Amino acid sequence: MAIFADCVFFVKVKYLPIQKKSRLKACIQENGGVVNYALNHKSTHVLVDTADVLSCRDRKTIQKYQLPVLCADFVWKSAEKGKLLQIDAFKVNISQDDTSDRRQDVENVSSPENKNATKKNENDYSNLTVTEDSERRIESKVGTLRYYSENDQDTPFFPQDFEVAKYSVLEKVNSKESKDFVVVELQCSQERCEFPFRLYANFSTSDGTKLHLEEAIHSSAICQEVSDFVELIWAEAIGHLDSLLLESVNNISLNDVSKAEGILLQVKNALDEGAGEVALQEMMMQFYRVIRHKTEIDYKVSKKLLSKKQDLCQLIRDMLNIRETNISCPNPSSLAKYQALRCKIEAVDWRSSEFRDVEQQVLKNNYSASIKYSSPSEMDGTRLLAVCDVALGSCLDLYERDYSLSNAPSGFDSVHGVRKTGGISSDFEDDEFVVYETRQVKIRYVVKFCLAEDKIKQFQPAVGMELEQDNNEPESQCQLQHESYELPNANLSNSVKTGLQDRLGNRVPLEGIYIKARIIDFVAQVVMFQTYTNQNSKPIEAKYVFPLDDKAAVCGFEAFINGKHVIGEVKEKKQAHREYRKAISQGDGAYLMDQDAPDVFVISVGNLPPNATVVIKITYITELSFQHGCITFHLPASVSPWQQDKALNEKTQDTIKKVCVKRVKPQKNGFSVDMSIEMPSSIERIRSWTHELKIKKTDCKAVIKTVENSSLDVSGFVLDIWISQVYLPRMWVEKHPNKMSEACMLVFQPEFETALEEEHLCSEFIILLDCSNSMAGPALHQAKQIALRVLELLGFRQRVNVVKFGTNFTEFSSFSMNIINDVESLKKFITSATATLGNTDLWKTLRYLSLLFPSQGHRNILLISDGHIQNESVTFQIVKDNVQHTRLFTCGVGSTANRHMLRSLSQYGAGAFEYFDLKSKCNWETKIQSQVSRILSPGCSSVSIKWQQFNTGAPEPMQAPAQIQSLFNNERLLVYGFIPHCTQATLRAIINDQELQTVVSTTELQKTTGTVLHKLAARAFINDYEDGILHENETEHEMKKQTLKNMIIQLSLENSIISQFTSFVAVEKRDANETCSADAPNILEIIAQEDVDFLPYMDWDQKTMESDSLTGGLAFALSNLPLNLPSVG
Repeated sequence: MAIFADCVFFVKVKYLPIQKKSRLKACIQENGGVVNYALNHKSTHVLVDTADVLSCRDRKTIQKYQLPVLCADFVWKSAEKGKLLQIDAFKVNISQDDTSDRRQDVENVSSPENKNATKKNENDYSNLTVTEDSERRIESKVGTLRYYSENDQDTPFFPQDFEVAKYSVLEKVNSKESKDFVVVELQCSQERCEFPFRLYANFSTSDGTKLHLEEAIHSSAICQEVSDFVELIWAEAIGHLDSLLLESVNNISLNDVSKAEGILLQVKNALDEGAGEVALQEMMMQFYRVIRHKTEIDYKVSKKLLSKKQDLCQLIRDMLNIRETNISCPNPSSLAKYQALRCKIEAVDWRSSEFRDVEQQVLKNNYSASIKYSSPSEMDGTRLLAVCDVALGSCLDLYERDYSLSNAPSGFDSVHGVRKTGGISSDFEDDEFVVYETRQVKIRYVVKFCLAEDKIKQFQPAVGMELEQDNNEPESQCQLQHESYELPNANLSNSVKTGLQDRLGNRVPLEGIYIKARIIDFVAQVVMFQTYTNQNSKPIEAKYVFPLDDKAAVCGFEAFINGKHVIGEVKEKKQAHREYRKAISQGDGAYLMDQDAPDVFVISVGNLPPNATVVIKITYITELSFQHGCITFHLPASVSPWQQDKALNEKTQDTIKKVCVKRVKPQKNGFSVDMSIEMPSSIERIRSWTHELKIKKTDCKAVIKTVENSSLDVSGFVLDIWISQVYLPRMWVEKHPNKMSEACMLVFQPEFETALEEEHLCSEFIILLDCSNSMAGPALHQAKQIALRVLELLGFRQRVNVVKFGTNFTEFSSFSMNIINDVESLKKFITSATATLGNTDLWKTLRYLSLLFPSQGHRNILLISDGHIQNESVTFQIVKDNVQHTRLFTCGVGSTANRHMLRSLSQYGAGAFEYFDLKSKCNWETKIQSQVSRILSPGCSSVSIKWQQFNTGAPEPMQAPAQIQSLFNNERLLVYGFIPHCTQATLRAIINDQELQTVVSTTELQKTTGTVLHKLAARAFINDYEDGILHENETEHEMKKQTLKNMIIQLSLENSIISQFTSFVAVEKRDANETCSADAPNILEIIAQEDVDFLPYMDWDQKTMESDSLTGGLAFALSNLPLNLPSVG
């Protein structure tokens, strides 16, 4: 028997080198052991290098299951001796002060004086007393703090490099002779030290003339000179844009600017690669379509032109960001414009010594060289000269121009172009300095001047130096009632009137729906037949809207009518619509299919003859969900009414009368399902709680069929499959039958300990509510709806706080706490939010929270925003630097939400992103519940895949999604790739602070031939193009979208997958003398052609037929009852 047989090791060796860590895991596996990446009841041994690597949850799990904690030598010595050694010599002592503190907390709760309090809450909030007691313990320790003066010799060490997280300015009230102030600061150090926090008090008797820079910017008054200067800059920018652009800058969105910047980057790359003039002009035409010009339209591409257009995009972006601060005011005051600039500006008195010093400095430094780059103002004819503090650092002198430099040469911080003189030969007429990072430059002064030849004009703007008054009604009068924040009913779609209807409401029954499907692991291919008849006396255009899962993609469309078989083709959308309209106008039959929303497909059946019956055959592929430990296939029965109405009312032609067809309840006997199932491991059971089934199966294969007389109601059709080893990573490879192509699918289902553990009591949860001006209108109302519902679902499981942010931020409480006594106050804090807080400076709030990181447990942040964030790079860096203790989840609201930004923030914050679309409100409740479930779940982040390619000259593997989001409990990952000759991949991830690295290989059972995975891979690339993250930088992301557009269209055409660029179209040619037969197509013959039974030699399992429907249906229904979480209020 192997040494470590029946041993399951949880390995957490943080300080061991990667090579030794890999050898340790390999040694365990080579000797029959298992490395478990989740610490749970399956574990038998815990391996650590030191006790401090164990988290609060780890320690409680170890204590719960009485697991031995050992050092790595246990494995090495056992392998060396060839037998399993006694564990006593290798035990690691994990008893620490904090564990004794926690144990004391529990003892305090159990003590006689606390028993009554515990018993009072044991029914609903059994853990609440522990949390309250912990808070009391923290408060009691405040009184034991030691205070030091500067003269104390034993003052503990505190690093000098620190930041101030919070401060308060206090004034002594009873002071008569002079004003006494004290500034109390909470100082935070990022260095590892015994005391990372310090409370520091500064005493002063001054008048407080020095202001915090942020407060100085947001002061209530500016002088006349500064006001005139701000108005001049504003007028110059507006005037320049008005003369250049075809439309007002206010009509351009930030998303348009990002797209335009992406196109410019694509043009630059093409120019560097030597692209032809025609190709470059076509790219610039795309730029001018996004940013429409009325002057300066230039198609002669050069780097100078690109730089000029990039500056234009930056100016538009700046103006839009400034406008966000004053979005409710068409003509903001000078003070509002000054505050929007976010820098401190003061006028220098011309009589002061400072003015003379700057004047002398400018004249002494040969300012004539700088004047070459200036031009007179259009407003007043003056010029501006910026005097900067520049950190040159180590500077390299150059005498020749070097156009290849894009950053400072290695070993240097800047470059100096040396001026040519009599004794020095140089390409430079003047001394020129170049730095490559903006942090090396700070504008110190702006000098306003003019030359003798300049014509000075009078510039007298209507200056308003007061902030605009808020003319809104009092909060108490305009505040919406609580009922208005209720989410739409998730079952609203079920109230839709069923039946095939025309616009007068005349009902025509749908005659039948028949399903033939094939399931392979987590994916399926489904063939669906629908039959309906035109009972009108005239030809009509019918539209039939039908629902599919949002993971579905239609890949086949056929129609059977008048003895003809019409097959649809995927074509580019404009061409498809053009062919459709032409066919109808010529009297031919026509069929058009578009995807109107993620879960809505529309078939337009043009020129349907009177009394004719048509059979529509739809083939689609879909990914299956993972719920309650089983793989679930779901065929929905209806779509939301607003999606139906929009799709039905769209005009596609104007020749034939149109009637509207909605999803209906088929007649009895009008629904059947035949399905084959193929799994990578043994099938343990198959159930459907919606229908009675016939089942026959082998170990890894099965065939199911609905019994006779089945029908489809509002529950749709649901099938659940349980398999063994569902958490084992696996890989499928499919060869295309008609061409040299291979598609790969990697399946990863991480296993977590699903129980809600006590760690949630020491974790905190913070909602960040975006109250910037861009959130005005429906977006903020949606954000409030989400925030209130999240609090209701979360109940009292964690310490909670809410922060409203914009240019600055406001907290509900100065620290996160249990909200049992402040529920109504917290709700009022949320509902009273207004979109008046200026810019979206999320980075300030995140930086503040990062300084006050949680001392125990983890922090979960839920950001609800439209995603138009300022200082993106700084924000990203803060999120990345704090991901070890803070996870960031995002919710997108508003019709113009920046989904890329919000998705990227959740990606780097080890969280998840959900977008709340107004077109699908019935899904909001499910999305909110998903986010709350993730917040309460451990996570798997930093997932990456390296595909094994044995051909060194092989092209770069194509993978979708390109950036993999974090995974949580009951979530699975499917990654697709078009990678030739690949049967192995390396999967890496972080689970519970542990690095997972495993090699996933393909067995012979997972090698297939067909097109299912090819089509799913194509759909994955299309989805990633539309909703994924192609690059962290939004400009690079947009550039990649421009580059990949042709590939996406090609994938769509080759795999018959409709996308935003393509549609299905089919034309049925008809002769002028052709008579329309009323005979219906033989539906049974058509369906029989689709045979999915790959077990024809087996009979149906009689026992399963008798018992599965009732017992399986009841078990599933009970397991799917909504979790009764405690509600707030």
